[in-house]
Amino acid sequence: MVRRLMLFLKKFVSSLSFKLSFYASLIMFVALLIFSYHSISAQEESLIKRMIRGAVKDSEVIKAAIWNGMMANDREVIRQILETVGKEDFIEEINVYDSSGRMHYTSRPRLSNTPTDFSANLSIKSQSGDASIQHWISDDKSFLQVVNPLVNSQSCSTAACHAHPESERILGFLEVKVRLGGLYEEIGKAGRRTITFAVALFILISTISGLAVIFLVNPGIRKLQARTARMARGEYKPRELRTGSDEMADLERAFDEMSRQINERTAQLEASRKMYKALFDEVPCYLTVVDRDYRIVRSNHAFAQTFGDLRGKHCFIAYKGLTSRCKKCPVEKTFADGWSHQSEEVWSLQGQKVYVMVKTSPILDERGYVAEVLEMSVDVTRLKQLQLELAKKEHDYRYLFENAPCYITVVDPAFNIVQTNKLFDRDFGACNGRKCYQVYKRRDQRCDDCPVEKTFADGGSHHSEELWRRDGEDTYVLVQTAPITDENGQVVLVMEMSTNITETKRLQGELVVLGETIAGMSHTIKNILCGLQGGVYVVDSGLVRGRDDRVRTGWQMVKNNVEKVSDLVQGILYASKERKPEHQVVDPATILEDVCSLYEARTRTEGIELIRAFQEELGLCSLDPAGIHSALSNLVSNALEACRKAEGPDARIITVVGRREGGSLIFQVIDNGAGMPREVKRKLFNKFFSTKGAKGTGLGLVITRKVVEEHRGTMRVESEPGKGTTFTIEIPITDTADENIMEAAV
Repeated sequence: MVRRLMLFLKKFVSSLSFKLSFYASLIMFVALLIFSYHSISAQEESLIKRMIRGAVKDSEVIKAAIWNGMMANDREVIRQILETVGKEDFIEEINVYDSSGRMHYTSRPRLSNTPTDFSANLSIKSQSGDASIQHWISDDKSFLQVVNPLVNSQSCSTAACHAHPESERILGFLEVKVRLGGLYEEIGKAGRRTITFAVALFILISTISGLAVIFLVNPGIRKLQARTARMARGEYKPRELRTGSDEMADLERAFDEMSRQINERTAQLEASRKMYKALFDEVPCYLTVVDRDYRIVRSNHAFAQTFGDLRGKHCFIAYKGLTSRCKKCPVEKTFADGWSHQSEEVWSLQGQKVYVMVKTSPILDERGYVAEVLEMSVDVTRLKQLQLELAKKEHDYRYLFENAPCYITVVDPAFNIVQTNKLFDRDFGACNGRKCYQVYKRRDQRCDDCPVEKTFADGGSHHSEELWRRDGEDTYVLVQTAPITDENGQVVLVMEMSTNITETKRLQGELVVLGETIAGMSHTIKNILCGLQGGVYVVDSGLVRGRDDRVRTGWQMVKNNVEKVSDLVQGILYASKERKPEHQVVDPATILEDVCSLYEARTRTEGIELIRAFQEELGLCSLDPAGIHSALSNLVSNALEACRKAEGPDARIITVVGRREGGSLIFQVIDNGAGMPREVKRKLFNKFFSTKGAKGTGLGLVITRKVVEEHRGTMRVESEPGKGTTFTIEIPITDTADENIMEAAV
């Protein structure tokens, strides 16, 4: 029973109704007490002041009453006045003292007339001659004491009764004691009445407030409590907008709005929780939550399927196989600074090396401190393998790009070179940033039929055969282009591969000429064979018939054709075989004279004039006499053939020139024959090319140029159709005064 009563009282005291009524009434009670105290204090002060004014006034009246008796020195009159006044109920005692504190008169009888120690009752100011009235209340607050000084005046100092000198200002003191008992009793009664009223008012207000809270406030509060409980259970749904303008209506509207917001936030939180759980469990990477002891708190499905349930175990032992935490542990760094960190690690999983990308994120507690760390580990083994393969392919591509046996450039849409290979850099230098057509062809604008432009236009590969002019020579180049695209398939660059096919083109030309020459030489060889067969036949018939003349004639025919075969074979061997010239110290004029003598009879027979335009002596030089003789003979033979083809009435002339200019020896063979067109001039030095048809081998000028090159010389040809041809050979020579040459000559 007592326990139930205690529980009820505890519940009642802690209820909102009690608190609202009790504390509101308590505040009012305290305020009323403070007000009452202030009011009683002010009232007490006012009464005391009024009592003091009355006591001072009475002391002045008594002082005036006894003044005449003092002037007449009538002690009995003074005593009667004091006794009469002292009989008043409010008067406690009236005393008259002289300046030394000796009592002379009193309203009450004294046992003796001895002086009283007045110093304990009078203030220092009064004893020091202060003429002001002094008053104070006794320690037990039973009476009010007023001391009125008796001041020396002129009438008093001249009176016959007891004259006082004028220097003595204070003659004595009138002491009046007024009873205060009734005053404080009245004040006490007023205080008790005020306290009683305050307590009654406190009880009344508490009761009224409690009833008002119980019947007016509690129903709404209980409804809010019930709604709060339902909202806590997730069962409360806000109702329609409530009407009313009082505080409870406002509170209900605020509560409904709050419940709507809480429901929305709860739904969002629940959706976020479900999404987080789904992400955490189903994300295709290893997720673990690690505490400050590096123990696994939670893990997702992927981790559990691979490593099993490792909760409570150290992360570095569980799936990394270490005895202590990693040297560069990102989890440790995240615990230290609260930031995310990442690292690339290598794990050994089922005996295989696995590359893993690890990233950590902090999980904070309600105070903002890092309580746990989320560790995300992604298996990037396949990506790492692809990176290694890509690096290898890139290395292979770079090697092929740099060491390809052709010029490779990468060109942007503005035809600027952005990348080149080693062969290009070796032959053209550093050309990055320059236009491709400026570098390759020394042009100021792009080519008319540019394969690079076509590739940028359609994204396909194109090729073209181009002619470059480099170092004064024509260079044939095969150009192939290939597009370089971005991730969207757009052509951003073009690779241009240029292969030098000059030698191939030359070989193609020579093969064509070779075919034509072989076709022509077949007739020559056939004629030679026919001549040999004819000579053999004549020899055989002479032997059969015993005719020596026919034998000699046939044998001469055989010898002539064998000589032709020998010349043909030697020419082919000379043109194709590398040989070292046999230098001798000779006079070039001697070689020129031998060549002219060799062709002099033939030119005279053909009606062609052969002019020697050289001195009989040109000085000794170191030359290969056989080679120079063969070269000059080929030139004179060609000039003779050109004069035969010439038409017109003008005489045909062949001029052989020899002279020395500076440190060079100049040979020229000039004719005014048929001349040559440009196409023929271009093919002159190709093997097996001949303008003599079946009579020529196409090796004469090839041998001539080879002889000139062996002497470190140069050879030029100038010719126009119908105006003749001039062949010029220039060979550097040594001075004839050289001692070695002279010794060789001796």
